[in-house]
Amino acid sequence: MTTNLKRSEAATRSELLTTHSYTVHLDITSAPDLAQKTFTSTSTVVFDAHHEAETFIDFIADSVSDITINGQSLDPADHFDGARVIFPATAGSNTLTVTGQAVYSTSGEGMHRFVDPADDKIYLYTQYEPTDARRVFANFDQPDLKATFTFSVTAPHDFLVLNNTAPTESQTSTSEAATTSAVTHEFATTERMSTYITCVCAGHYVGAHDTYTRGDLTIPMSVYVRASLAESMDADNIFTVTKQGLDFYHDNFEFPYPWGKYDQIFVPEYNLGAMENPGLVTFVDSFIYRDAVTRTEYESRANVILHEMAHMWFGDLVTMKWWDDLWLKESFADYMASLALTTATEFTDGWVTFALRRKDWAYRQDQYPTTHPIVADIPDVEAARLNFDGITYAKGASVLKQLVAFVGLDAFMAGSRDYFAKHAFGNTTLVDFLDALEARTEGRDVRAWADAWLTTTGVSEISVDVETDDAGIITAATVSQNNTGPHVDRPHTFTLAGFNRQRSAMHPTGTWKIDFDAASAPLPQLVGTQRPDLLLPGHGDDDFAKMRLDETSTSHALLSVTKLQDSLDRAVVWSALTNAMRDGSLSVSSFVDAYARSLGRERHAGINAGLRMQALTAIKLWTTDVEETLGTILGSALDAFETAEPGSDTQLNLAEIVLIFVAHSATVVVPGPEVVAARDFASRILASGPTFEGYGLKVDNALKWKALISLVVLGWADEEDIAAQESRDRTDSGVMQARTARAARSLPVAKMRAFEAVTTDTSLSNNSLSATIAGFTAPVATPILEPFVDAYFAQLESFWTTRSNEIAKRLVLGLYPSWSTRREYVAQRTDAWLREHGTAPAALRRLVTELGDDTHRAVRVQRAQASL
Repeated sequence: MTTNLKRSEAATRSELLTTHSYTVHLDITSAPDLAQKTFTSTSTVVFDAHHEAETFIDFIADSVSDITINGQSLDPADHFDGARVIFPATAGSNTLTVTGQAVYSTSGEGMHRFVDPADDKIYLYTQYEPTDARRVFANFDQPDLKATFTFSVTAPHDFLVLNNTAPTESQTSTSEAATTSAVTHEFATTERMSTYITCVCAGHYVGAHDTYTRGDLTIPMSVYVRASLAESMDADNIFTVTKQGLDFYHDNFEFPYPWGKYDQIFVPEYNLGAMENPGLVTFVDSFIYRDAVTRTEYESRANVILHEMAHMWFGDLVTMKWWDDLWLKESFADYMASLALTTATEFTDGWVTFALRRKDWAYRQDQYPTTHPIVADIPDVEAARLNFDGITYAKGASVLKQLVAFVGLDAFMAGSRDYFAKHAFGNTTLVDFLDALEARTEGRDVRAWADAWLTTTGVSEISVDVETDDAGIITAATVSQNNTGPHVDRPHTFTLAGFNRQRSAMHPTGTWKIDFDAASAPLPQLVGTQRPDLLLPGHGDDDFAKMRLDETSTSHALLSVTKLQDSLDRAVVWSALTNAMRDGSLSVSSFVDAYARSLGRERHAGINAGLRMQALTAIKLWTTDVEETLGTILGSALDAFETAEPGSDTQLNLAEIVLIFVAHSATVVVPGPEVVAARDFASRILASGPTFEGYGLKVDNALKWKALISLVVLGWADEEDIAAQESRDRTDSGVMQARTARAARSLPVAKMRAFEAVTTDTSLSNNSLSATIAGFTAPVATPILEPFVDAYFAQLESFWTTRSNEIAKRLVLGLYPSWSTRREYVAQRTDAWLREHGTAPAALRRLVTELGDDTHRAVRVQRAQASL
């Protein structure tokens, strides 16, 4: 069975075939019976073959019962290998029908089936990118063989059924798989589109409805969620952002939304944040907030809504020919979403979160040994799966932001409009997009820019060096660039800003536009000016580069970063400090001290969320003194919590810091007063009523689970406490949190059961697997876990060969022993595994290489602390 479609095979098939239409019928009446593992799928495709040849159609199924090509029946035993149906194509028009038994999924790939523990209702949805449409119906599963699709679905009578298009009719019928009446739903034919963005959702979903109107254009809109989430749907907010996005894209793209309706459905156990299926966008339903969250979460949801909406044009209307141009659609959508967020919604400061979180992802990804050019070589679909990474999304979007700074926003938008108009409903490559931009750009060499940015690897490092006289007047200034990968001098366009500390604030002293493309260049515009306390390259965050602060600027940044008035400037400074710590040039203690001083003072929820992640990583991987680091953070968080505004984002963030970080004190032999106070805080949260007495903090299930899991790790709570909280929270989230809590117990038997469950129980769904892993790797007295270091490496390759791609990836990443105190031993075991498994699948080797690189970096950073 061959499941890894190669680019060469896809190209050969594209040269042979022109696809016209699919008629697909799915019978999912078996869905409520969990003992039934399959459903019936029938697919009829009409296509032209340019000459007579044997070829194949993709279909990963339990079995195939019928194959008919141009009226001739083929024996499935001879023509189906489990993933492909081989058939002879005749020159000219062909009609192929394939009927088989497709498999319900619990991994989020193909047709996923979920039972809600809150009410036992059934939910189905499909997820296909890059090539899992073949798990649901027979098709030529590659992006450049576009066609129209007409779906019909037979489902239990009480199921809501949705497709990319609106329903045309439904009729009651009887299915062999059903014990009660069923309904067949028929849907309108789609526009020409790729297989991976078709979608079917079915089950006991509930919805809210609205309409978007713009001139003569009317778009019906709906939001759907599970029945148990109906009270938390927040449809008005979602519709508001959706309408704002549609206005923004219509204003800027000047191409009417082409897909009819605009449904958005929030589904359980989703592997992605969302997927751009035209007319039926799917989202992970953790975006439906049952418990209190900060403004950052609402901003994140709005950003994802706008990201998927950008794909309605770039990705769906115009689609890449093959996955090596995957980056372009994702980077474009990532950039456009942030632009729309900041110009069309209430989140006018949306670039702040992008600077500190999305770019941080890109910086990390681009420094791995496995980094690749933005324009990557994708020889097969396994490689495509792994390229949904920080290069494809965040670096690509950051580089597009730099391109806009280079050519101007007006030219960029004009080129995009030309691109959509010329290639609507077609397939393109990067060259087509560059041609469109170049035609709208004067005085800028877009091709040279693309060569420097898109075909190279590594992060540019920008530094500004100045010399001053005794009065502090700058006598010489130079800007330099270095690259973390192979040498390359890229064109950079950014703004340098100066700030001086005056009383309680850092005030700007001036800005300078920097435009250079050499290894270094003089900055005569700075000569003769007073040297500021802080020189900040990257003001406005238009460039993609690690900004290196000079020694004087670093000192002032550590003491006064929260005093910068602009939140984007603060984010850029924190990014520079984070990169310096990760590279071993700034001590962890200096960073943690600055972070601790920011607690309660920093009001931007996005900055707080990003810094919390960095501080957690510092504790887990980089600090040489967990006790001191924890004491500094916990003490500052508890002090700030005392005076935080009741019910504010700041107060919630501080409470979560204490509840999450205190679990790491499990490794502290003699806890200090800050740790003792934090443990008491967690106990009081767990015992609290709906409001934390005296503070006005809403104590919901999310906070209680954070408190409980930390207390379980510390040995301050047990099974009785877990069962009690689980009985109070009978949602699917509660079930998953209870699973994590049980695996988090610091008992050898609990760890053994958790490890055996995730490595041997193939019935675990994707989320159940991850919840168990989260508990297994929760901060514990590490000797309990040490026996599992060797066990992990012994089973590593079998994870990949015996499990689906998604489940295997979760096992490989989740169980990696970054938790071990024997960090150098883990690094050695990782290197040895890579040497001994040179023929292991490339995708698996890439994951292990990146994990090993993180471990080697942790060793280097810890060693560097002694000299900082």
